[in-house]
Amino acid sequence: MDRVKFYSEWDMACGIELNKIADKINVSSFENQCKISDIIEFHNILKYLEIKRFSDYIEEVTHSDSKILVKELRKKIGQFLGVYGSNYAKLYDEIDFIETEDYLEIIEEYKLYEKIGELDFKELLNKEYVHIYMVLQFKRLTEHCDSFVKERILSDPRNAETIISKYLGETTLFLPPSLLSDEVVELIDRYIDSSEVNINYLRSIITFPTNRGLIIPDKVKLHAKRKEIIENEKIFSNGTGIESSVSITYPTDLNEEIIITKTGTSVDIKVSRKWIEENQDLPTLWNNFIHLFNIVDDKFRLTLVSKTNGMSALESAFSPSGSHLYKTSFGFNFMEMIANAEVYSYIQVMNTFNIRIEDMIEWFFMKYLKDEFSIENFVVKMPSDVTPYFEKCRSILPEIDRVFKQYNALVEDGEIDQELIQLSSSSFKNNEIKSFNTNKYVYPLDGWCKTASYLLFSDQSGIFYLPSKKEKYRNFLDLVVKDSVKKSDFLEHQLHRMQWLFDNELIFENDDGYIKIVDIKTVYILKEFYYEDVLSYWHYHKEIRSLIDDFERKNYVTFESTLLSRNEQDYLDYYLNKSKFTNGFDIRNRYLHGTNGSDENQYKTDYYLILKLFIIIVIKINDDLCIKEDYEANPL
Repeated sequence: MDRVKFYSEWDMACGIELNKIADKINVSSFENQCKISDIIEFHNILKYLEIKRFSDYIEEVTHSDSKILVKELRKKIGQFLGVYGSNYAKLYDEIDFIETEDYLEIIEEYKLYEKIGELDFKELLNKEYVHIYMVLQFKRLTEHCDSFVKERILSDPRNAETIISKYLGETTLFLPPSLLSDEVVELIDRYIDSSEVNINYLRSIITFPTNRGLIIPDKVKLHAKRKEIIENEKIFSNGTGIESSVSITYPTDLNEEIIITKTGTSVDIKVSRKWIEENQDLPTLWNNFIHLFNIVDDKFRLTLVSKTNGMSALESAFSPSGSHLYKTSFGFNFMEMIANAEVYSYIQVMNTFNIRIEDMIEWFFMKYLKDEFSIENFVVKMPSDVTPYFEKCRSILPEIDRVFKQYNALVEDGEIDQELIQLSSSSFKNNEIKSFNTNKYVYPLDGWCKTASYLLFSDQSGIFYLPSKKEKYRNFLDLVVKDSVKKSDFLEHQLHRMQWLFDNELIFENDDGYIKIVDIKTVYILKEFYYEDVLSYWHYHKEIRSLIDDFERKNYVTFESTLLSRNEQDYLDYYLNKSKFTNGFDIRNRYLHGTNGSDENQYKTDYYLILKLFIIIVIKINDDLCIKEDYEANPL
């Protein structure tokens, strides 16, 4: 029998489930029902009827009184539990396994745990489909059956996955009061050694934050890290991993500046050595990072950052998540591999022409800024060529802080007073570095922009798949732009969701009944938000900026004036420290506190990563100053 099931008020299945309820009312199917599955269904129906817009709909289509229906269903549930309450645990074998959570919810809501015998409850906990995480969703049930629940948790190391998810806030669960932190840590340690360990949970243990109510000792994290290496080797030895590669060469006979060839998860990059040899002026060498290697896009947003929608739904489902983790999708890691190869190889090629990237950085701050923008007293001291990589890392990292301090002083005071800067011992966070330009970055607020972007561009919106169409489209916008569709082409639940786009004047029906876009400029802005997370305001045409201003007046967006966008701030945090992301590289703190190990190859890798960050900072500062100069010379 197709039972009514409540998922959530906003679930796409609501329309289907409401129609089931209406059908059951119309055929009077609630009469003479007395099985446990019927009681569970009544429980689900009540959830719908407690939501006014749903109860209004039911009354409209069935001409019934929802209040009377609620009273009748509650009475049936009460009568049934009055008879079977003490034997409720024994009724579990009569239900379908998908009804398990509802079955337990009834125990919680009607306090049946007070009537069920201890042996019956213990037997219930051992049923195949009664997973411990289902029980832990119910606070009173868990507390009342404290010892049994605790025993069940500790009996299986795999339950560490549930505990970790609870502390990371991925699920709302309640632990038995008698379960001690030491017992949880011991369970996690046993889980690491178990044969059914999941590599994603190993990574969650390694990167577990310190502010979540549970302290996982460093020894346990190291245990997990060593086990992760073993599990990774298993994945690739079995041929189940995804291999990727980057090849970069600098041929002398290349006619174009750069040629990029992608094949699956491999990329071959050819850069003209002749171009570099013939264009050794420092501005051009700097511009190669922008125009050849595309470290930033045409709006000078860093292209390497992890983006909200940069991960597929499938990859998201199998990846560790949480605000304490920087999102590192396959795409992100692949882009990093390419960028690291480009930066390293380009620096090596420039070295053959006796051009050091360290000298280019010093030139930018101490000569270029003075010549181009009349900025005096900007001081940067880069490591020498003969300095060992370990010392290079230790000496270059403070220079990032010094650059940020000087730039903030420049924005605040209009000049750099080195004596004043030297008096300050405080450091700046990446989100505290200021910009000369007001309203530099634009971010969508929760609500209108995010709903519109999701419906138009997400491949998970559910409103663009039409069985009658042979063509497969990427999203709803792709469908309405490339095909001619009418409302009659869509299913009822798709039209219900699509109505929001009509109501908010993003789409309309033309005279022939076809669905079209109202304003392409609005859709362009929404597309930028969806795929890039942020707009760099001053890099857009005046017409687009005017529309962005209108968005701000409607409270759709917010402005911020910082040197780095939020994504760029996070990117630097990911590499430099673990204050925000526990899966970060923590380069700054490792060299500051002496926890960096003794691997010379690692020192070299770290140094080139730091140089990459310095290159990004140079590009962002130059962009900020260019925007300032452009709009001072040509004010609105």
